[in-house]
Amino acid sequence: MKIFLKKNEDRRLNIGHQWIFSNEIEKTEGDLSNGDVVELFDFREKFLGMGFYNKNSLIAYRHLTDKKEIINKEFVRKRILNANKLRTKINPLRKSFRLVNSESDFLPGLIIDRFDDKYSVQTFSFGIDRFLSDISDILISEFNASLIIEKNDNDLRILEGLPKQEKIIYNQKGTEDVSFDTVIYDIKYHVDLLKGQKTGFYLDQVENHFELRKYIDGDSKVLDLFCNEGGFALNAASAGAKEITAVDSSQYAIEQASLNSGMNEFENISFVCCDVFKYLNSQDSVKHIFDLVILDPPSFTKSKKNVNSAIEGYIELNSKAMKLIKPGGILFTFSCSHHIDEKTFESIISKSALTAKRKIQVIGFKNCSYDHPVLPQMPETKYLKSYLLKIV
Repeated sequence: MKIFLKKNEDRRLNIGHQWIFSNEIEKTEGDLSNGDVVELFDFREKFLGMGFYNKNSLIAYRHLTDKKEIINKEFVRKRILNANKLRTKINPLRKSFRLVNSESDFLPGLIIDRFDDKYSVQTFSFGIDRFLSDISDILISEFNASLIIEKNDNDLRILEGLPKQEKIIYNQKGTEDVSFDTVIYDIKYHVDLLKGQKTGFYLDQVENHFELRKYIDGDSKVLDLFCNEGGFALNAASAGAKEITAVDSSQYAIEQASLNSGMNEFENISFVCCDVFKYLNSQDSVKHIFDLVILDPPSFTKSKKNVNSAIEGYIELNSKAMKLIKPGGILFTFSCSHHIDEKTFESIISKSALTAKRKIQVIGFKNCSYDHPVLPQMPETKYLKSYLLKIV
């Protein structure tokens, strides 16, 4: 089974991108079904590699390999083991991390989050979804998995022609309660992979949670906006902050964050269930009261057409947050949309400072953490950006 590209449509793939779009394909050969592994050729019929095909998706081809090789369970096993080797080499002590990060680990459409011996799996390409049973077997045989959750309530599956679904794939204990406790950088968390957002628990900010501790002392008053299940607030408390306010619009997130706080015996965190924009509007008459503010909103845009409105939202949030910070205080601000690149985010920060009538210094910048690797030739994999700002 083969697909052939139009003239010059191989250029992006040749420099390292992993996708071919449907309008870039000249013709196909063979009786192709969605999820099939196909051979890819340029317009001169030069072999380019092998990957997953989906005739009903805008992303018609997802690249797997530059070589002619058998794509089977063993192929997937080696890729998962290589991804794990990278993580454990960088930080052998962490037991909760993203084990596989889709295209960035050369397993397109596959996300695996690990929590000790428990796993959350997302498959949002038709091809990798066919390997879900094999992936589960690999996690059990190679990683001693005691729990595997399919966490596929994701709109990307609709684009692939796959149904949304969430379920228990494997549970060694055989009980209906699949919640558990885990420890990340000496902080306890209660995790429910079925009820939690995205893959069940956000792991992409774990290193930044820990980084926050550097900027906390015994006099610090901290505001954690979009606190989710409390990662930043809990780390601020662990570092000895005097007083912490954590805000999120999700009642479930606030309940989980409060539970996590209690598990760690932290008594200096106040949790507020409120829309963050409304919360900031209620603080308009209050200025310069926090030493440190964390601003970690969800993605404001999933497509280019909404970028302008997203920029306006980011400016509103950041400018109002800046007004609440004492002179010499810190703003830890994030964007998790790949449509907002670094240059755009820097412009947002500058305009926010102008709106807030504050001066700022950039004292730190980070992209995604080591367990969420990035392909530099594929901007879609570079989504998380963080700026650490001193507010003058």
